[in-house]
Amino acid sequence: MISNFSYRSDPIRIVFGAGAVAALRAETEFHKISRLVVLCSPTRADFARRVTAPVADRCVGFCHTAGQHMPRDAFEHIIGEMKGLNADGFVVIGGGSPIGLAKAAAATTGLPYIAIVTTYSGSEMAARWYVGVADNRVNGESVAALPATAIYDPELTLDLPPAISAASGMNAMAHAVESLYGIDTNPVVQTMAEEAVRLLGSSLPRVVRNPRDIEARTDALYAAWLAANFRAQVGLEHAIAQRVRQWFNLDHARTHAVATPYAVGFNAAAAPDAMTRIARALGAKDAARGLYDLNVKLGLPTGLKDLGLKEADIGRAVEVVAAVKIAHPKPVSKADLLNVIGQAYAGAPPRF
Repeated sequence: MISNFSYRSDPIRIVFGAGAVAALRAETEFHKISRLVVLCSPTRADFARRVTAPVADRCVGFCHTAGQHMPRDAFEHIIGEMKGLNADGFVVIGGGSPIGLAKAAAATTGLPYIAIVTTYSGSEMAARWYVGVADNRVNGESVAALPATAIYDPELTLDLPPAISAASGMNAMAHAVESLYGIDTNPVVQTMAEEAVRLLGSSLPRVVRNPRDIEARTDALYAAWLAANFRAQVGLEHAIAQRVRQWFNLDHARTHAVATPYAVGFNAAAAPDAMTRIARALGAKDAARGLYDLNVKLGLPTGLKDLGLKEADIGRAVEVVAAVKIAHPKPVSKADLLNVIGQAYAGAPPRF
């Protein structure tokens, strides 16, 4: 019997499938965007110009200042460009960094935008936004931050390097597993999240073996969208990954990949149904070990020390994570954080 639950679906148009980017012009017309700015990261400028060529006549500006950690100067530059060019909307192309800045810009300006998603981070489906890092961070949460349309075209991901694909996919995995045992979970979310875990577990190794495998790319992108559809209140994995990577300047997606097995292992006894779903989806005997082994199979680092965290930083990492309100089926003490972060630092298989 299904228990009572609440579920909200955010108002985002989704265009998915091989060749889906061909819908870009129709989407700008649907949303009445006639003076648009294109937003991307510096390394993807040429790619973004090719992808947006069908709407070049509507493009009044091109902004490629997006960077990791949502820098304040990039955000201010983007806002200035949009106001100065009298834009009535924009198009963002890329993954978590440019889309993160796009969300902050939309929440600030109220302009509609179209997100062309080329990684698996899922940022486009989350209403939370921020700019800056650590103590210099400004954030918010608003439906206005969400794209009017999100376009998912797996053909645009074929050139994403295997290592980046693997890490980005495990970022999506983190969303899925925390949604399974978050205190605000529900049967709709659990169904989507388990399917996301299954598809990511099966498709990411294929993507790493053959980055041009369009079927694997399609499965991974669909799984990332499923995983992003619901964001649980901040759990241990996200508290560790987001705070530690900001305070110690670690790679975003790889920090998520490292932290996920240890957070899952910590919660195993308090969330047995979620663990059963994760293990079943991965074809593993144990959920945490299955996630750890998937990192190994994908060639990803398994310890925070591999990402640049120093052993002397562990104490400070515990303090910055402890400052977050962690919503969990299992309470988290500072001693627990020291254990979890200590294990995640070392990178051996999780032990709980």
